[in-house]
Amino acid sequence: MGRKAKYTFEQKLQAAQDYLSGKKSASDIAFELGMGKYGDNRIRQWASLYKANGQEALKPKERNSSYSKEFKEQVVQDYVQNGLSPYEL
Repeated sequence: MGRKAKYTFEQKLQAAQDYLSGKKSASDIAFELGMGKYGDNRIRQWASLYKANGQEALKPKERNSSYSKEFKEQVVQDYVQNGLSPYEL
């Protein structure tokens, strides 16, 4: 069984385009979509993804990401040795 996205690809695409064009603010779009308290942040994330990678970045994934044991160990090493925050990793 696939994942069920909260917002459709079309909603995300329209939101990103409206925000980037200046047609609507992130807060207005979030309110229209009933996103709640931090919805404007999500709108900005969608816009950033769209701007950097095109509309493909907004398409839903069919499953969760999986990572190899080697990759996970490298991330832990980077965290321990370099003191990077989880978001920088």
